[in-house]
Amino acid sequence: MASSELIWQCIKGGNSFMRKGINNTYFSAEAGNLAGKHSYKHSGIANKKSVGLTEEGGNILLTKGKVKKGKKAVGVSSTVFKKDARKVMKGVSKEVSGYRSDLSDYAVRRVAALSKSVRVSN
Repeated sequence: MASSELIWQCIKGGNSFMRKGINNTYFSAEAGNLAGKHSYKHSGIANKKSVGLTEEGGNILLTKGKVKKGKKAVGVSSTVFKKDARKVMKGVSKEVSGYRSDLSDYAVRRVAALSKSVRVSN
């Protein structure tokens, strides 16, 4: 497989997940991108280790790992959090800081937003 830097050089100019904002800013809608920024650090495609947070049926789902195209998701682990928002934030912070400590703050922010959306929809 190609290196992370080579993959990023190929996709940074344009891909289907890029969204253009105002003032020449670029965002990303790819899975595994917690911050939503179009950058190498936050990319879920280019990095070997990616972290994703989604909401499914009122629960928060944390996925860690890398999915290779055309193959099974061998290195992907999922954790479901069903507790209240504070306990979920603490658990996600522990899980992510042990895997990719640079994304821990972004993960806690994403959990707060997802918890708020779940609370509003119920």
